Amino acid sequence: MNTIVILGAGQFGRTAASLLNTNHLKLLAFGDNNPKLQGTSIQQVPVLSVEQAVQLKPDYLLTGVIDEVRSGQLRSQAVAAGFQGTWILLGDLYRQLDVRSATLFRLASRILQGNVPGDIAELGVYQGDLAWKLNAWFPGRRLYLFDTFEGFDVRDISIEQDLSCSKAQEGDFSDTSEAFVLKRLPHPETAVIRKGYFPDTAKGLEENRYAFVSLDADLYAPILAGLTYFYPRLSPGGMILLHDYNNERFRGARQAVEDFESKSGSLSLVPLCDLHGSAVIVHP
Repeated sequence: MNTIVILGAGQFGRTAASLLNTNHLKLLAFGDNNPKLQGTSIQQVPVLSVEQAVQLKPDYLLTGVIDEVRSGQLRSQAVAAGFQGTWILLGDLYRQLDVRSATLFRLASRILQGNVPGDIAELGVYQGDLAWKLNAWFPGRRLYLFDTFEGFDVRDISIEQDLSCSKAQEGDFSDTSEAFVLKRLPHPETAVIRKGYFPDTAKGLEENRYAFVSLDADLYAPILAGLTYFYPRLSPGGMILLHDYNNERFRGARQAVEDFESKSGSLSLVPLCDLHGSAVIVHP
């Protein structure tokens, strides 16, 4: 059996560890430059310094970050420590293989095959990376796109800070516009832009029903508002693809789910193994 060390014990590194084929690879350790993590363990796998991890002489080193600068720094550090084995770059895999989109395609196929009625929606559109896929895979459905198109709202940031859920700042994800997103859509005539603060932008849509919703608002308040608005309006067999459910950068997503369940009952929720910790919620 070949051995591997993951450089980086953060969100992406730990998720990458869960994706390893343990029939063929044995994870020896994580290597991390954070002294607070060194000497701890993650699921019984030790966290060492990068230099200590390299001294284990693994067959493979996997960079557990996707940022090219940080990945390059870790590679240089490991080479200086004597590593001469094979590299696996998580950043390359992230750009080449897309677990969330692959899951989305399967979910869309299921909804279409089952003739689940209703519109399609996304809360948290940003630059439309997922919106254009929704528009392509549901060409005959109305697509509602809810976003400020100006980044995080200060009201949501304030709540986020009070709950210590993330380090969100005003201006994050503001480099977008309605026109930019619409140009990416293969069927823009079916799209309905709802710009502004959610849930205010859902006014007038109380009678709508949805077959599929992408909920990617990152922060606690809009995610809770999204669950409150969309889940009761899902058709039987309808689904919500929730981003960041197991993401330590945006802990408000999980908190919003837990708070919603405390009032409305347990959800049929299935966690996914993509790097951002998405989950699928299915309406029975």
